[in-house]
Amino acid sequence: MAKAKKITAALTAALLCTASLTACSDTSYVMTVGDSKINAGIYIYNELTEMSYQMTMMYYQNGIKKDYFDQKVDGKAFDEYLSDYALTATKEYAAVVDKFNELGLTLSDEDIKSINDSISSTWDSQGEFYESEGISKESVKLALKGSKMREELFDHYYAEGGEEAVSDDEMVKYLDDNYLRYKSISFAKTKASTDSSSSATDSSTDSADAANEEAKAKRDEFLEKAQGVSFDDFDSIIDEYNDYVASKKASDSSSATDSDSSASDSSTTSDDTSSVAESDTSSTASDDTSSVSDSTAESSSAADSDSSTDSSSSEPDPYANEKMANYGEMDDSQKDTTNGKILKEVSGMSTDVATAFEDDNAYYILIKGDVKDRDTEYAKDNHEDLLKEMKSDEFQKKLTSWVEKLDIKVNNKAIKRYTPKVVYDKQTEYYSKKK
Repeated sequence: MAKAKKITAALTAALLCTASLTACSDTSYVMTVGDSKINAGIYIYNELTEMSYQMTMMYYQNGIKKDYFDQKVDGKAFDEYLSDYALTATKEYAAVVDKFNELGLTLSDEDIKSINDSISSTWDSQGEFYESEGISKESVKLALKGSKMREELFDHYYAEGGEEAVSDDEMVKYLDDNYLRYKSISFAKTKASTDSSSSATDSSTDSADAANEEAKAKRDEFLEKAQGVSFDDFDSIIDEYNDYVASKKASDSSSATDSDSSASDSSTTSDDTSSVAESDTSSTASDDTSSVSDSTAESSSAADSDSSTDSSSSEPDPYANEKMANYGEMDDSQKDTTNGKILKEVSGMSTDVATAFEDDNAYYILIKGDVKDRDTEYAKDNHEDLLKEMKSDEFQKKLTSWVEKLDIKVNNKAIKRYTPKVVYDKQTEYYSKKK
């Protein structure tokens, strides 16, 4: 009799599962927060967005165009990283919405219009793709609203008038404690070309060595001119350097034209392409951060780029040749980059003293300025970016604590269904059909 009751109970449960997908196999939601359900589309959207970003970074940083799932991100297998990221991002979305409502905050009509306009534009171009991934228009809208709510919550705490607003004095002190101000000139090194066996030939090595000796000599020539020149007046050295580069480019172009019309001049053309002038004006990923032609400051920080002058203004930018970089908050991996090593050198320099520096990519002249001569103005012109630098970690801690307080139950059936590999395969299939 007992056995019959067990069989009956099992059959009843099976029938209930069949009749109620929500109870047993519903994967339309990825988690519940109290009595509310979070659309699986939001989770897939987070997964897909991060996947696209990481794949782009793999390409630009390492030239990887396939076998993405053989790679690691932050020490994790690619698929594991994406699953963890999407789950965390979706939990944070839920926490943001909950806290936003708890504080009685609202999005402005302008914010709503901007979100709706973005959705319309996105759906016109990518709506079919998103739907093929199982992401509805409503899910994307909720995700975008969540992002805007997150921004508003950050401002609620830290912007002017916020509960924990950052004062102008605090921001200026942050700049003084963490930032470096400098100008630079770079003379790129020439690499020896290789043969089919990937070994440098003797002739190419000799040619590269000669070009590098010339580059170093030219760097030293400009360094001599910069002795005793102040940080502000170093612009005159940069102007002279730019004139030199322009002159050499014109000369090399003329030489190349002449060699095209004379077979006997072919060896001259070869020499010119490896000359210091050519290397000065070349642009490589490793040298961009120090090239004088690059007037935008670069580092790991969002506030590094100078935005003190309105691009529509006819007034020249007094800071066009200089960089402001947040060295103080760089981690070890960032300090080990080309730019990080340059900043390390600058950090140990005295102000207003032109200094030689060299790495695997180039010969440099560096000169350090005093951040305090510009800190108040820079803080005003870059307030929003600096605020994010200063308080992002602190805000993240708040957000993590909000997540921990929520009654979140993850729908593992949905997690197992919408794996990164499944999302990737659907994307590949979709675009294959569009070819």
